[in-house]
Amino acid sequence: MKALKILGTVVLVILALFFIIPLFLADHVAVSASQLIKAKPVTVFHQVNTLDNWKGWSPFDDDSAMAVSYEGAKSGVGAKMVWSGKESGTLTVLESRPYKTIITDIVYGQDGTTNGIWQFEETPEGVMVTWTTDMRAMSYPLERWFGLAMEGMMKPMLTKGLNDLKTLAEGMPVPPEISLLELKPQAALAIYDSATLDGIGDLLTKNYGKLMSYIMKKKIPIAGKPFAVYHNWDPAGFIRISAGVPVEKAPKKLKTPITYFELPGGKALFSRHVGGYNTENTHQAIDTYLRDFNFTPKDYIWEVYVTDPATEPDSAKWETDIYYPLK
Repeated sequence: MKALKILGTVVLVILALFFIIPLFLADHVAVSASQLIKAKPVTVFHQVNTLDNWKGWSPFDDDSAMAVSYEGAKSGVGAKMVWSGKESGTLTVLESRPYKTIITDIVYGQDGTTNGIWQFEETPEGVMVTWTTDMRAMSYPLERWFGLAMEGMMKPMLTKGLNDLKTLAEGMPVPPEISLLELKPQAALAIYDSATLDGIGDLLTKNYGKLMSYIMKKKIPIAGKPFAVYHNWDPAGFIRISAGVPVEKAPKKLKTPITYFELPGGKALFSRHVGGYNTENTHQAIDTYLRDFNFTPKDYIWEVYVTDPATEPDSAKWETDIYYPLK
């Protein structure tokens, strides 16, 4: 009987401690891990901001029976990942500030919600990425007890995820630099024409020849490199192009088909493409930048052909400046 009384007392003490100690435990626990990734901010940011990319590095995707689906936006605010298997849950992007911060809301079955906080800090060596798991309003008493073990459980997983993200991002191609400029208007002479996609090269060669012949004959001072304004982009049809050459001052009278043209001033996105005239990757990078920062472009763009192929035969060294004017 005495032994039963002792056992009962022990059980009561344990139960008391189980319920009393959580009263003094925090109802908010945050665990963080950081990693320097030698890549551009845009590269790392989109690995996190586009949820379908998580399968390439996430430390939580270790259940072969887990079924994953996606809802809402493809990336950014409103993007949602839903999974089911040994456990079920959802992850939704609540906030997305390009190349700076991403905040997600994570729901694990019936266990409440957790915020995932991503911070991206650009440094001379790359991007310092900090991933934080933030649990708030932890219920009494079980979740508060869980909070004691959270650091030991989560820190290794966050570190593994960041290490795998680092390996993936550092192996990806380096994206072109993109900057926002304030341009001044530039006078030019141009020829407006159109061609199919495979005829652009011949069209530009022909019209630059006409322009340079006229400029040399009239002794008009040149003020920059030749450019091409693309008024539309229709790979299956005709593309309308103004081939032009900047000049210090245009003459009052011009010979058809040569006309006065002015490259507009104002805000524009700029990127320099290095290599042959296949500039598709650079244009795609600018398109991504436009979407990331909600810029609205005008209905035309232009390219400036900095390098003359006649004086530089190595196409790997050719430079093309690309401008997207903004509304």
